[in-house]
Amino acid sequence: MFSLSRAVMVIGLSAMLLACGKSSTLVSAALQASSSINPDARNRPSPVVIRVYELKTPATFESADFFSLFDKDQATLGADMLAREEFTLRPGDSQTINRELKPDTRFMAVFAGFREVEKSTWRAVMPLNVGKKNTVQISLDARTVSISPAAAK
Repeated sequence: MFSLSRAVMVIGLSAMLLACGKSSTLVSAALQASSSINPDARNRPSPVVIRVYELKTPATFESADFFSLFDKDQATLGADMLAREEFTLRPGDSQTINRELKPDTRFMAVFAGFREVEKSTWRAVMPLNVGKKNTVQISLDARTVSISPAAAK
């Protein structure tokens, strides 16, 4: 009888430990493009290609040049890149991303394919709160992309 109760206790404790496993890291990102994004030579706004990355570490992303990321991001970022989503935003567009992140994701990064690279801030990175829900604001102005925790409502 003693060994049966011990076995039941071990199974019960094991089940409790499994139930208390790692929490998922979630993100809710609101993307907002200004009405003046990516101006052309006549200062007319234009659509811009946006990539949102899940990264293990940010160093390679932060040190890579624009064209390495634009043309061959997977080769450039290697194992640091866990996931990527690409889409096009038009002037004034907004979009929301809600997802569960890969288990090793520690940073969210955003890349904007602005036409005037040398006059633009075309990348941004933000650390994430692992195992929690992260509410993020990604903003695109004329020649700048930024990412930050969303303001509390």
